[in-house]
Amino acid sequence: MAGEMTLPHSARRERPVFPGRLLRVYFGSLGRSLITLVFLLLAVIFGPGAVKWLLLNATFFGDADACRLNGGACWAFIATKFNLILFGPYPAESLWRPILFLALVGAVAVYGLFARRSYVWVIVLWIIADIVGFLLMSGDLPGLTLVDRARWGGLPITIGISIAGLASAFPLGVLLALGGNSKNHLISTPCRLYVDVVRGIPAITVVFMTFAIIPLILPKDIVFDKLFRAGVGLTLFTAAYFAEALRGALQALPRGQAEAAASLGIGYWKANFLVVLPQVISASLQPIANISIAFVKNSSLLIIIGLFDLLGSARSSLYDGNWQGFYKELYLFVGLIYLAICLFIQFYIASIERERETRISR
Repeated sequence: MAGEMTLPHSARRERPVFPGRLLRVYFGSLGRSLITLVFLLLAVIFGPGAVKWLLLNATFFGDADACRLNGGACWAFIATKFNLILFGPYPAESLWRPILFLALVGAVAVYGLFARRSYVWVIVLWIIADIVGFLLMSGDLPGLTLVDRARWGGLPITIGISIAGLASAFPLGVLLALGGNSKNHLISTPCRLYVDVVRGIPAITVVFMTFAIIPLILPKDIVFDKLFRAGVGLTLFTAAYFAEALRGALQALPRGQAEAAASLGIGYWKANFLVVLPQVISASLQPIANISIAFVKNSSLLIIIGLFDLLGSARSSLYDGNWQGFYKELYLFVGLIYLAICLFIQFYIASIERERETRISR
């Protein structure tokens, strides 16, 4: 018809019907069908009992005796020990500080989801929120009373050390990857040796050795607390994994990219940061997400040096003799918090990947 606008083929393509899409996802092949049927069978066998324990026979209010009488999940225990689980032994009169810190982190997280193209700005906001949170919790701001770091604990420790550690480990991993890829053996050999050695050591060993060795190599008048030393250990450990993830993408990148930059008169560092690294990081988003998730989970190792992160604070709530025995509810609650954090990291990285693929397809 004259004057009728012709849509591109991609725009005219109809989206698959929702039920049909679900069928293809769960029953699109023999393997998918078997996995779906197995999960459905498990849901039929264990689902009613789980719902009964989690909700129907659960105790949401009351004391430990009421929980034992009902026989279901004791969510009253979580409600009673909520502050201890989430914030550890932090002073009750100053709990607004860690709460404000978590609110700042949550605001930056939400902003990051809607401003995915402002990568650098979002990272800067994460670091600012972390610095402000540490200043708030320590009381190093005018008008606030000082709180010893021995009284810090719970979710703010997990979040704070994860942000600070990842923000420090990633640049160090970039330098190690570039160093390992260098043609100068005086630079590449130590970098590769560091990555190989650290990746072959358990994280708990690195954290403990850093905690024990740092005071020995520093002058006696320079003292760092346990939280800083533990953060250094996790940072050094994670940097090796970042370096290895980036090294693979760096070697897969065509050499013509760097050669083209050099032919235009762009220096080594400028070429790497403007031409090479953006492509390398873009190709390594999924490994970066996995390493970040592993860092969050490795923060639970802080308990071995006497720091009460989220998991450590949760365990301390079981020391109350009146509430002993309700560990299943406790670990389920803490596990859901860790799951939410890790799912956010995975979802955020996946959204960046989808946006990148959309830009490339255009």
